[in-house]
Amino acid sequence: MTTLTCIDQSQAEFQLVPDAVCSGFRELGLYRFPALPANASLYIDEALLETVSTSNGPMLQWQPGFYAGQVSVELVDLAGHRLATYRLDVAPDERKLGGGVFEGMLDDLYAFDPALVLGTEAAQSSIGVAGDVTTLLLQYARLRRHADAVLAAFSAITEHPLTRLKHERRRIPFHQVKRIDATSARRMMRHPDAGALLGRHPRPDASLPPMEVMHSHEDLDNPANRALASSLAALRLRCDNVAEALHRIAQHERAENTRTALGARVGRKLMFLEAFSARLRSVAKRLPYPAVTRTEVNASGLTAISANPTYARAYRLGWAALRPGVAGLHRDESLWISPTWEVYERWCFVQVVRAVQSLFPQLAWTCQRSATVDVIRHIGSAAGVRVEVLLQRTFQSAEQAASSMSSVSLQLKPDIVVATRIGPERRMLVLDAKYRTSRQSVLDAMRSAHVYQDALRWDGQRPDCSLLLVPRAGGAPWLEDVAFHASHRVGVHALSPDQDVPELRGMLRRWILPA
Repeated sequence: MTTLTCIDQSQAEFQLVPDAVCSGFRELGLYRFPALPANASLYIDEALLETVSTSNGPMLQWQPGFYAGQVSVELVDLAGHRLATYRLDVAPDERKLGGGVFEGMLDDLYAFDPALVLGTEAAQSSIGVAGDVTTLLLQYARLRRHADAVLAAFSAITEHPLTRLKHERRRIPFHQVKRIDATSARRMMRHPDAGALLGRHPRPDASLPPMEVMHSHEDLDNPANRALASSLAALRLRCDNVAEALHRIAQHERAENTRTALGARVGRKLMFLEAFSARLRSVAKRLPYPAVTRTEVNASGLTAISANPTYARAYRLGWAALRPGVAGLHRDESLWISPTWEVYERWCFVQVVRAVQSLFPQLAWTCQRSATVDVIRHIGSAAGVRVEVLLQRTFQSAEQAASSMSSVSLQLKPDIVVATRIGPERRMLVLDAKYRTSRQSVLDAMRSAHVYQDALRWDGQRPDCSLLLVPRAGGAPWLEDVAFHASHRVGVHALSPDQDVPELRGMLRRWILPA
């Protein structure tokens, strides 16, 4: 067992124990590892840690980004073999949200729409397997999780493959016939030389052409093997597609200070996918897989698979590695989640949607989303009333805008927009979620509120108000005053899981309902 020593920014030492969850880590903290076993490397979420020079000598250094959750760590030797694995529990910034409050936000998002939890940060959170949601990293994670079991199960099929007795007629020389059925015998007796050859005194010059007899043999081209060959082909295709997409991301990813770069973690992922695909290709060359004439999944194949435990296990694991879905009560898998600020932003959106729906219970609500998780519209409508709650709505510049919502100058994308049309009256509230609490950070973030209030238009009409949403009150108290909002049409509203919901509904009622 390889135990690692870690030193945090306060110079306190603690130990990392293999296969155990190690706590004590914080969002944006600074951690160093003074010593590793000889010729070993340390990967945190598949990104290699680099050595830095310190006053105490060279050390490996790691700083978590804007994320919270469990992070996977691998200790690897020169040959790439895993020596030990660790789990680091990274807590959110206590100045903004406590760990319990952050977990509550994740649970809220999961209950409302599990897709909103997913992201690309190093931290992971528990997910289920139901639904149709899928992402590139979800596909990779399930391939990685089930790879060894899949290879073992599909290899076990090659040792004792299912066969089906197949009957066919073949033409063979007369002297090789050992058994003959009635049909073949009748056909043979029609030949003019049959009597001369088979009589009590056969004629030497008599001869028969090759006889057509029934031949039986074990055939590997059956529905069960076709179904497993189909699953094997799908796994290989998934490996290739995921590898290609990850390679594109590594080439075109833009650096962002608020997100952990995925490019640094792609190399090891590509190595795994290449190795897994090669091993699948090797298994696919062994019988029964090359013997099938086509790959397909049908009812007869599934019936045969369900009756054979070895086949059933292989098919189940193949599906587990390929399946989509992140919902469900049984959350026994984990996947990379969004950065803490994006989790807060999406949580705010969910709370606003719920509050607006409670203010308009008579409306029929629908949800529209783009191909990405980031752009979502919840629309409620009835006679003479239309209410929209928009996540990441893009306001094109006035010269490019093709809709009634635009910007007078540059393109802008506020986090949340609530737009109501009640009879002839329109109201638009712009909300920008900022995962900040200190005085200076809040004041700096107010720039976006002023820009949105000045530049955004809905059929020529400015927003009725533009507010920042922050996870904790007190950073700039005068900006949180309702009278300040009414006077200047900008300000700050504190919104977190430990706040009263009526406060949010009251703020929304002031700005989106008719005066």
